[in-house]
Formats: sequence, structure tokens, C-alpha cells
Amino acid sequence: MYYPVMLNLSGKRTVVVGGGEVACRKVRDLLDAGALVTVISPEVHADIEKIARENGEMISIEGRKYEPGDLRGASLVFSATDDSAVNREVFREAEQLNIFINAVDDPDNCSFIVPSSIRRGDLIVAVSTSGASPSLAAKIRKDIEKDIPSDIEPLLVSLRKIREILKNDVEFIHLSSSERGEIMKKLTSQNDFLRKILSADDSPALKTLLREIIESRP
Repeated sequence: MYYPVMLNLSGKRTVVVGGGEVACRKVRDLLDAGALVTVISPEVHADIEKIARENGEMISIEGRKYEPGDLRGASLVFSATDDSAVNREVFREAEQLNIFINAVDDPDNCSFIVPSSIRRGDLIVAVSTSGASPSLAAKIRKDIEKDIPSDIEPLLVSLRKIREILKNDVEFIHLSSSERGEIMKKLTSQNDFLRKILSADDSPALKTLLREIIESRP
């Protein structure tokens, strides 16, 4: 049984053992999450070298084989090799150091699995079959992706602004946490309000919409 979670890896050291195409995908995903990435592999894909040139101090490459001790200080580890013996060795060290590890296509050497996911700005949708069928998880993810509104990214930007206004603006700071929650639920439960949020291009317009919501409460 797996526990679903979204990790904040911003500024955290992560390690990718391996330098092929799969490792390249993991490197991209980790950098997108703001992680500091160390790649350990005798040979690395040309795309990883390109990514390293483009991302400066966010990524470092150790052009050698994995050695015990390489995981020290890491928050998360990916073992992206096709060598099960290396995967076992990396898994053993990760377990000793209480670091979560994913060995790609090697579930016996994993402490977590990676779901099939969609990212649209702040929206992340993750689908997992707990390892039973990654291909089915990918199909379900594609089906969900078709129904995501094309304007979801600017909508989420405005909703984040609204939350900040409700929490920090002197006009609304008196509201309780439950009252703020009810306002956010009302805003997102009606398409008419969502359209108004998208058309409000600045904080004053968003505050006007909030007043409308508050005044309409029973």
C-alpha cells in the first residue's frame, strides 16, 4: 500500500545514479521541482550534458561509477541503471540512510514509485495503479488530461492571489480560516465565478469579486 504525497524538493540535494535517457527524464523532472541534482555515471547522455550547461550550479555530474557514500546528504535518490547489482547496492545505502529511493523498472529496489502525472502550472494530477499496470495509469492520465481546461494556469495564478488577499489584506484579515475556506469553495464551485476570476486582471478587481461573495452570504 502506498501513501500519496507531493514533495517540496526546492533547494534539496538529490542523486541520480545512471546517465542514459531514463536518467535524463529524471534529471529534468527534478530540476523542474527546484532540486539540486547530482548525476553519477561513467557515461552520460548528451542531453544531460546540455542540461548541465544550461542549469549551472543546479546540477553537477560525477563522471564515474557509483561508490558507497555517494548518497550522503541526499533527500531523494533515483537509480536509473540497467544493472540490478548496482541498484541493490544503491538501495542498501539509501535504506541505511533513511532516504527514499526509486530504482527504475526494479520494484524490489524501490521505497517509492513514480505515478503517471500531468503538470499545468500549479496543477499536478498524479495517477498510480500501485505498480500493477503503469500503462493503464498512463492511459487514465491521458483521459483526464483531455478534460483539463486550457485556461487552468492563469486561473490558478489568480486563485493563489485571492488566497493571499484573504489571508493578508487588512480588509479581509478578520475572516476566520473556515470562512476563508467557504469563500474559496464558493468561488471554485460555480463556472460564473471562475469566468469572473479569469477576467479580473489585477488585485483590485479580485477584491471587488471577494466583496461580492462576502455580501451575498446569508
